[in-house]
Amino acid sequence: MKELANRLAMQHLVNAYTQETAKGHLLEDFQQNSPQQWFSRGLTLLVIPIESLNAQVLVALSYVSRVGRHRLASLPKLWINQQIQNVSMVTIATILLEELVSHAENQLDAASLIERWIQSRDALQQFLSYRAEDFDGLIAAEQNFIESEQALLLGHSMHPAPKSRTGFIHEDWYKFSPEYQGQTPLHFWLVHPDLIAEGCAEGELISTQLKDYLKWQMSEADLRLCENYAHYKLLPLHPWQARYLQSKKWYGQFKQKSRLIDLGLQGVNFYPTTSVRTLASFSSPWMLKPSLSVMITNSIRVNLAKECHRGELTHRLWHSVLGEQILKNCPTLKAVNDPAWIALKLDDEVINESICIFREQPFHKNDQITCIASLCQDHPAKPLNRFNSLFDKIHQQHPLLTHQQIAREWFNDFLEISLQPLMYLYHEYGMAFESHQQNVLLELENFKPKNIWLRDNQGFYYIEERAEKVLEQFPELNEKAHAVGPQSFVDERFSYYFFGNTLFGLINAIATTGYVSEDDLLVRLQQSLIILLQQYPDSSLLKGLLYKDSLPYKGNLLTRLHELDELIAPVEHQSVYVELPNPLMIKQEDLRYA
Repeated sequence: MKELANRLAMQHLVNAYTQETAKGHLLEDFQQNSPQQWFSRGLTLLVIPIESLNAQVLVALSYVSRVGRHRLASLPKLWINQQIQNVSMVTIATILLEELVSHAENQLDAASLIERWIQSRDALQQFLSYRAEDFDGLIAAEQNFIESEQALLLGHSMHPAPKSRTGFIHEDWYKFSPEYQGQTPLHFWLVHPDLIAEGCAEGELISTQLKDYLKWQMSEADLRLCENYAHYKLLPLHPWQARYLQSKKWYGQFKQKSRLIDLGLQGVNFYPTTSVRTLASFSSPWMLKPSLSVMITNSIRVNLAKECHRGELTHRLWHSVLGEQILKNCPTLKAVNDPAWIALKLDDEVINESICIFREQPFHKNDQITCIASLCQDHPAKPLNRFNSLFDKIHQQHPLLTHQQIAREWFNDFLEISLQPLMYLYHEYGMAFESHQQNVLLELENFKPKNIWLRDNQGFYYIEERAEKVLEQFPELNEKAHAVGPQSFVDERFSYYFFGNTLFGLINAIATTGYVSEDDLLVRLQQSLIILLQQYPDSSLLKGLLYKDSLPYKGNLLTRLHELDELIAPVEHQSVYVELPNPLMIKQEDLRYA
């Protein structure tokens, strides 16, 4: 399992590195010298120059991608002093990152990222070992929401350290990781109302709803305690976060004065989802998104007050006359709202590390709901993914259709249910979303796309030049939720998240089945954009996607190398963006309207 984890971890790093730095070139078999041919065994070779050592990293590819996500056939090798050297993967990772640092204008230190790469690789090895008997189940055609969320073993395919979690120790990994199929009850504190801040978009306060929900699951002793402190409010916490907050000075002070009563773990088990901190259960009316002071990939996952307000406002928007009108015109678009939140406050200041956001839980155990990241994930040990399973099921139902026809129709159906409504919202109402692979949930019916669900209000944007209809009714989206941005900024983010991340990821995953090429699917997407440009001829977003020779792309490796925290930094400087060649570009004079 160690070699498999090394190969997959290097695949993440190499793909992120070559994409973000534009360093590396492909050599076909006939272009390779004898030692290279011996190593590649007839496969395409990715050659990454290491100028500081007068060397190269050689990578044999079992799949070559137009959109950047190659598959590695074996572990990379180092070419130095005119011979291939066997060195450890830690050495190769270090050489790559130190090469990057040596050419950086700013003084950077690769040590932190190397450490996280090693941690991520080691975690991946443990996950693979734990789930080894169920690799085929990871790409099973039928998966419900929680199964899909806990199937994402490999993580973000273009991130150098997708499984790094700084703060988890020992049993934390087993209890709180979706890859271990973890599950845990929530930890509850009973808190004096003067120390509680909360908000709810509609109806009863969430603290009242929470008491009514939990009382049926509590012991008699805890029920009596709640009755004795009937005016106190329940605060739910992630168990890891409860342990973390117990170290704060105020915790002991509040507890000693009985203004905070620790009830410990209560109620049904919740399951960590792909984001790790968001917890779901089919037995609960909510998913819960507590703060978690753990560095997961690029950020310490602590909720912020603006996100709470954004969740309330977004819920009100979707349930307003305007929102209902929008959704009526977009029947395949659904929203998973975050309508309520609760937190501790100290001297009238909300303690961000204690915020728990309540998210709707609209899914049932038999619903076929999957996040796109899980859907696009490779089988860890075979050249397969979940699309192979889906297309086989559809072929069984429609034996006259070839797998090629099924693949093309599936992608067309996905564009129909997602691209059309998202472009309508973008151009008519100035609404955009960080609709990356983790935030887009796909509802399947008979193994085909039926609806998409958007989650996580952290990434909801409103374009100041286009969102007048929305902002007139909900000015707080700008004033309290800080969710409004200029057209140029939102164009960049939406272009990356939905096109560069989600659609290109889908194109890559469908193409790796071998039934259709990436070029074929890129042309299909291009044709859809041409038709949309006829509908929205002044669209800077569509013109950029079709006519610019490069597209903005978030550099997860560079963001991590610069040690930026995407949740804390100002929104314009949260991430490092790079420009990549645009595979959708057409020449304006060659434009042919469909």
